[in-house]
Amino acid sequence: MNENLNLKIESLWYGINLWTSCLVFLLPLRRKTHFKVRLILSGAVCVLILSGVYYFIENLTDWGYWGQVPLLFITYFSAVLIFYNCVKGKGFALWYCGVWGTMTFLLVLEASYVLCSPLLGDLGNWLLKILFSMAVNVAVGLTLARWMPEKGQYQIGPRQMVSAWVFCIMSENLFIYAKVDLGAALFNIVLQFYCITLLYLQSALFKKSSMRKELETIQLLWHQQKGQYQLSKETIELINHKCHDLKHQVQAIRAVKDEKERETYLEKIEKSVQIYSAIVRTGNEILDTILTEKSLICENSGIHISCVADGSLLAFMNPVDLYTLFRNNLRRKSHNRIKCLEILKSSLKIKVCRHFSSKKRYRRIPQNIVTDF
Repeated sequence: MNENLNLKIESLWYGINLWTSCLVFLLPLRRKTHFKVRLILSGAVCVLILSGVYYFIENLTDWGYWGQVPLLFITYFSAVLIFYNCVKGKGFALWYCGVWGTMTFLLVLEASYVLCSPLLGDLGNWLLKILFSMAVNVAVGLTLARWMPEKGQYQIGPRQMVSAWVFCIMSENLFIYAKVDLGAALFNIVLQFYCITLLYLQSALFKKSSMRKELETIQLLWHQQKGQYQLSKETIELINHKCHDLKHQVQAIRAVKDEKERETYLEKIEKSVQIYSAIVRTGNEILDTILTEKSLICENSGIHISCVADGSLLAFMNPVDLYTLFRNNLRRKSHNRIKCLEILKSSLKIKVCRHFSSKKRYRRIPQNIVTDF
C-alpha cells in the first residue's frame, strides 16, 4: 500500500478511534437534546481536526517526544469537547469523562499496534485493529462505563480531578515512549493498563466515601425524626395542659367583675397561647426542626426568640453541616441565657438573610449569606 495513503488512513483511524472510545462513556450519561445530531457533528469535527493534526505532525516530525505532546493535548481537549457538546454535566464531570475517553483510546491504539504482524498484510492488520478496538470498547462499555456514573452523572471533586489528570499525563507519556522505543511498547501497555485500573479504584474509593457520608446523613435524619416525634409528643402534652388551664381561666373570668383582676386573667390567657408562636417556618425542614425545638425550650424558660430566617438560602449546605452549625450555636446561646435568666430577662435573636451591596445606583447585587445568632 502507498505510504502516503497508509498515513492518511492512520490519521483518520486516530480520530475515529478517539470518537469511539468517547462514545462508550457517553451512552450511559444524561444526554442533551438532539443527542444524535450533536454526536455526529462533534465526532466529525474532532475526527477532522485530529486527523489533520496527526497527518501534519507525521509529515513534519518524527516520533520524537516534543512532536507528540501537542497532539496528545489536542486529543484530550477534543475528547472533552465531544462530552461537552453531547451530555449534561457540571463542575469537573466533563473533564473527568475526557480523561477516561483519552486513556481508553491510548490503550486501545497502542495495543492494536503491538498486535499487528507483517504476516497478516496491510488488510489483515487493519481488520485486526478494527476488531480489537470494537471488542475492547464493548467490554469497557458494558462494565466500567456503566458502573461509575450515578444516575447518569459523575460527581467529581477537585482532588479526584487532579488525580485523574496525573494518571492521564502518565498514560500519555507512556504512549509517547512506546512510540519512541518500540522494544518497550509491551511494557508500556501494561503500565497504561495499571493506570486505568488505579483510576477506577480511585473512583470506587471516592464513591464509597460519598456513600458513607450519605449514610451518616440518613442516620442523622433518622435520629432527628425520632427527636421530632418526642418533641411533638411533648408539644401536644404542653398544649393539652394549656387548654386545661384556659378552661379554668375562662370560667374564672366569667365570675370576675373587677376590671384589673379580669385584665390579669386575660394576660395569663394571652401568655398561654404564645406557645403557638414557637412553631418556626423558614422553608428548610432541617432548620425548622432545630429552631422549633429550641423555641419551645426557650419559651418554656421565659426566653423570647426573635427569628427572621430564609431557610431556602441554606439549601446548598449538607444536612449534617447545617444541623451541627445551628444546633451547637443555639445550644450554647440558649444555655447561657437560661443561666442568667434569674438576674435579667433575656432574648435570643436569629437572622439568616442574603447580604446585598450596591455597585451601581438602583442595582443591588447579592454578595453572600449572613447568619447571625
